[in-house]
Amino acid sequence: MHFLFTAPRYHTNQHFAVKALQDAGHEVTFLALTNTLSEVYDALSPHVLGRSSAMQVARIRVPPLLRFWKLMWGIKPDAVVVRNPNSAYGFLSVATARLMRLTVVFYSQTPMHRKLKWWEIFIRCFPTWLARAKWITPLLGSPDNYPPAFGALRYVPFVTEPQTSPKEKKWFREGAVSVLCIAKFMRRKNHALFIRAIAKLAEQHPIRATIIGECTIEENFELLSEIQELAVSLGVEELVDIRLNLPYWEVQEEYARHDLFVLPSRNEPAAVSPLEAMSHSLPVICSDSNGTRCYIRPGENGYIFRTNDLDHLVECMERIISDRARLREMGARSYDLVLSEHSPTNYVERMVAIVEGHG
Repeated sequence: MHFLFTAPRYHTNQHFAVKALQDAGHEVTFLALTNTLSEVYDALSPHVLGRSSAMQVARIRVPPLLRFWKLMWGIKPDAVVVRNPNSAYGFLSVATARLMRLTVVFYSQTPMHRKLKWWEIFIRCFPTWLARAKWITPLLGSPDNYPPAFGALRYVPFVTEPQTSPKEKKWFREGAVSVLCIAKFMRRKNHALFIRAIAKLAEQHPIRATIIGECTIEENFELLSEIQELAVSLGVEELVDIRLNLPYWEVQEEYARHDLFVLPSRNEPAAVSPLEAMSHSLPVICSDSNGTRCYIRPGENGYIFRTNDLDHLVECMERIISDRARLREMGARSYDLVLSEHSPTNYVERMVAIVEGHG
């Protein structure tokens, strides 16, 4: 089967999805509008189309139409997976796919179980019906509180490959618990909250921390300077190592060298970093406004803290770092969940079933 993905960019969270399909014998093509320095192209090099200059005047983000249509008609895939179908580029992809009588799969980061607003029923459901589309999301939402939001929506979690097993992992280097945070230098990522938590925990526990972040524009560097000044004011500048703009595979090596992963950000739509940490046998902590909090089993492989609540974050971290035997058990549970819930085999089976109409 030939899968064609269209999206604004080839995000890193698509790497293992693409690789899983390829390893299972399927063909994959990716059409992106732009690319960034953080992407990884080991499995696939996307077609980077750019944006139509004719449409930029109206601020409509679509690729050059002739080039896009030539690629679509030349590729002739079996299924088209469209990221953000309500966007201009998404609408163009859906319309072209339907004109070609192809199977369409909407891919959005819409929680599967959530409360609906009245207008969403029309805005979300009508395009799905009109395009005769399937619909997938990597976010489970709140199944204990709400039924599935839409009948067409299917939960297909992010996929990854197991990286560092609990038996392979070297724990507590230099006698301290090493805590990793990976987050671009944006205010909603809550680096300051993380630094303050490390400062509190360092009063009673041997602990070290690493922050890996992307800095490319002036706003990023301004926040970086503030975070460095905060670390100095709290007396933890020697305990916190800040590293910038690391390539993808070097980031993976950092996961393997740490013991606990914390993502303190607020209003995070769908972070893949907790899953990456799980693949390296790390317990994970994130906020309750993180879309992929559903990948954490509280008390089993990590905790979910109340957004922006420093005391609750410290409490969750202390539960893990104060008992090193339990920390290792939680890391092993993270690795097991990767194998059982996020494996390439599971992803391929779900995607093929959905495209064929029996998933």
